[in-house]
Amino acid sequence: MTDYLVTIATFAVIYGITAMALNVRWGWAGEFDFFVYGLLAVGGYTYAVMVLPPAPKNDPGLIYMLGLKAPAIVGALAAMGVTGVISLVVGAIALRNLRQVFFGIMTFSSVLIMTAVVGQEVDLFNGYNGVFNVPQPFHSSLHLNSEAYSFFFLGICIVVLIVVYFVLERIFWSPYGLVLRAIREDEVAAAAFGFSPYTSRLKAYVAGGMIAGLSGALLVSYLTAFNTDAWSPIETVLIFAAIIIGGTGNSRGAILGSFIIFGVILEGTRFLPALPGNPDAPSAFRAIAIALVTLAFLRWRPQGILPERHYQDRSETVSLPRIPALQHRGDGNLEG
Repeated sequence: MTDYLVTIATFAVIYGITAMALNVRWGWAGEFDFFVYGLLAVGGYTYAVMVLPPAPKNDPGLIYMLGLKAPAIVGALAAMGVTGVISLVVGAIALRNLRQVFFGIMTFSSVLIMTAVVGQEVDLFNGYNGVFNVPQPFHSSLHLNSEAYSFFFLGICIVVLIVVYFVLERIFWSPYGLVLRAIREDEVAAAAFGFSPYTSRLKAYVAGGMIAGLSGALLVSYLTAFNTDAWSPIETVLIFAAIIIGGTGNSRGAILGSFIIFGVILEGTRFLPALPGNPDAPSAFRAIAIALVTLAFLRWRPQGILPERHYQDRSETVSLPRIPALQHRGDGNLEG
């Protein structure tokens, strides 16, 4: 029972980090993005091929690029770097030309394309079979049994979650964070005050992508295997539901919603009895439960359990970026 609870907590913490990544893109910048779970997968694959040893030449069933046998920290940094670069490229193209639903359709399609490419191109990440036997960080050096190591890995995930949370909190209350949310609320007004919606959103898009890559590294290092079966846009829908329930635009809400979705609803519905002649009924009940809870929050509490906080809620003063004042020159015109 203890192992089961630790496993649930570990997945909830990892997906809490992913939810914070999506929250930066959607909750802060207002971009309806389905690409975040694709970046989680890319980060996971990158981590795997960095820390795995070279693929054995006498095993045709296991082919993947790199195989550098690097330390876990190097693999995690590489995952963040690769997903950051991909986010920069995709964001530089898409954010300039697409908005809202059109942006969501583009990112949704991109995930499907990436899944097909990775599955068909065996030399990249072993095709649809995926990578396996990924070494877990510090497992061989600590000499812990499986139960003790599961607690240790959960501790690693919690530390990463806390670090990411406090970094995002600093950004959230910084002048840049305030500007980003101002752009989300009224892009035209923010641009009129001299802020660049494109540049601000692109920064948020890259930051969210790097966090998603880090969560992918943690997920694959915990599972020790990964393939395209676990790479689906439906996972992003679950993360959207977690943010809606917990509180959009709020890192604490993203974490709380992840525990509710992945730790309570997904796992709680597994214990529902199967209907006679329909053994897959619990899976259907699970989807129905998530949909009903999400719709209920959208209808009666759209701000979520923990609403987004504003700078008036803070005891200290938050200074906004200074805007040059306009003054009369005396000839009827204005000067900055």
